[in-house]
Amino acid sequence: MVVEARRLASHYYFPTLLVVAIIAMVTALEVLGPIASIKSGYLFLGVLFASVVYYGHEVTPPEQVRSGRGVAPYYGQVVLGVVALAIAAVAAAAMLPFADATTVRTGAIVVGLPVGYTVLVLQVGEQAPSDWLLTQILALFALDPITKVLSTDFYFGRGDIPKHVRFTELVTTTGTWRIIPEATSYHSFPGLQTLVGSVSLLSGLSEYDSLVTVGIITYLIVVVIAYLLADLLFDDWLLPVCVALGVTVLSPIHRYSVYFFPQSLSVGLVLVVILAAYRFDAVPEAGDGNNLLVAFPIVVALWFTHHLTTVLFAPVVLCLVAVPVIADRCGFEGVRRLKILSLGAWIGGSVAYWILGGVFIQSLISAVGMVLSQGGVSDTDAGAPVVSLGAAVPEPLIDEAVLSLLSVGAVYNVTLVCVFSLSALLLLRDPNRYRSSAAILTVGLLGTGVMIRTPIDVHGLARTQLVVSVFVAFLVAVTFSRLLPLSLGSIKTTGPALLLVVLVATSGSAYAADDLYGLHSGPDLWETRTTPETQKEFSSAEMGGFQLAASFADRNDLRLGTDWNSEIGLSRYRYDLPTGSFAVEEGRIRTDRDVIMYRQRWVDHSVRLVPERRSFITLLISNEWFDRMVGAENKVYTTGDIGMIGDNPNATYVETTDRP
Repeated sequence: MVVEARRLASHYYFPTLLVVAIIAMVTALEVLGPIASIKSGYLFLGVLFASVVYYGHEVTPPEQVRSGRGVAPYYGQVVLGVVALAIAAVAAAAMLPFADATTVRTGAIVVGLPVGYTVLVLQVGEQAPSDWLLTQILALFALDPITKVLSTDFYFGRGDIPKHVRFTELVTTTGTWRIIPEATSYHSFPGLQTLVGSVSLLSGLSEYDSLVTVGIITYLIVVVIAYLLADLLFDDWLLPVCVALGVTVLSPIHRYSVYFFPQSLSVGLVLVVILAAYRFDAVPEAGDGNNLLVAFPIVVALWFTHHLTTVLFAPVVLCLVAVPVIADRCGFEGVRRLKILSLGAWIGGSVAYWILGGVFIQSLISAVGMVLSQGGVSDTDAGAPVVSLGAAVPEPLIDEAVLSLLSVGAVYNVTLVCVFSLSALLLLRDPNRYRSSAAILTVGLLGTGVMIRTPIDVHGLARTQLVVSVFVAFLVAVTFSRLLPLSLGSIKTTGPALLLVVLVATSGSAYAADDLYGLHSGPDLWETRTTPETQKEFSSAEMGGFQLAASFADRNDLRLGTDWNSEIGLSRYRYDLPTGSFAVEEGRIRTDRDVIMYRQRWVDHSVRLVPERRSFITLLISNEWFDRMVGAENKVYTTGDIGMIGDNPNATYVETTDRP
């Protein structure tokens, strides 16, 4: 009866999903309009791609997959060569004045990675040794973050990096974390700053270089942790390899390896504790005492590194504990449990610290209340208001909506939908193969809901994506383990499967490569209007200008009105420097601050204004308007790349008076 039900479900699975995708498009048409309806077509394309792969590919039964103990193919060295060549080329381009490191890095992503992943997949078909494959997976993953660091002077991503570099600098110069301003939560949670500061002092690297180096190493370790966890749960050589590969294809893992802030570190530490918890359950004779002894240093580090990580991981830990218990009571035996002592010590100790130290709880309650009061939705690039100073405001167009389905973000989301839909079907067909990891796969299945991009962005969604990424990778591995043992006899049957693996692996890195503005120039998948990309990095000239501007403003007690990105840059040198967004009204800049701080690169990017904590405005400024403003108003200070202006009596472009 059960087998027959599974067979029928498999038979109608993809037709049903295609109908659901069409219904989603029709619903989007009725609720959000034709633009959103066309863009939501990525769901239909993903399911359609999955059905082509499923019906066209001859899936190798698990029992016919041999052990990965063959001889390492000689051509596997091509992968390491491609990675080494790409890194060397980007490094050379960054040092040569006539070369463009960004262009070279783009080529490394869109050409080098497909070649490398194709060669990797071919070796899986030849049963290459697991350790040899893992080495290549780590190398392919490292290509993106290393070249990002080499091709940018100062990458700040979503904005937290400069202030953490500043806090780390305070720690290294004074020798104590107590110097971190008490007004910030990191005075109570200085784990990242202390670690990076120690690395900086021991290695001689700058605080920024130390931070990104620790970040890259941390996420290389995360890939290995995922491999070891899968190796512990599965009696199968291929699934652990696929889990490691699955981790590296997910965009959040790439993004947060360089956008390295306290949560990025905490997630890596939590995964080590989870691995230890599963490991000690597999070795009962080790005892709870040894478990806690091994995990205790990491648990203590977690108490003082990041507070929100505990909240985000709490439901994950609850699921990992509850699923085996529920499975046993339902007669579904063999689900691997984990020792909860170390995890309980981490969560319980964190809560105790919050209560006894009087930290975090009040801000958590306030944040939750704010989210609930506003429905949990924040403005994003998809719906942010666009204002202009001399530049034409683009209109939403049907043809651009269609083109957005070819963007990097669309390719990534289409392939994710394809992989997830295939994984769910394979789990349905053969649940016993994955029985031991049912708890992790449950978290992965639930996590797919936050990994797929939608036109509505829930506040804090990106943080949640990082938390569930390794668990989602187990779901990705379910599909990869059935597709990767390719038979190269027929390109008709193996081509779609190979294309899927290479596309999802490459697009994950490309989607996270937000420093490559040309690659993301649009039209993006959920961008309503095609506007220039906002900055994700600062040049060395800009960083020098921020330092000089911060000193000048401090000496003259100036309150600066400036854009959100500039505030981020200034936080590298003066965290408490009074700044604020300005307003654009009646074709001019208005602010209640003393002066407006501008940057030359305003005309090359969308300028982000943040009037409130969880919303922003996109500002477009033309070259002509910018030049007239700089020439006409009262220039107070300039470094060339950065300047400050006040209004003149006519106040044609800038008005620095109290806003009505």
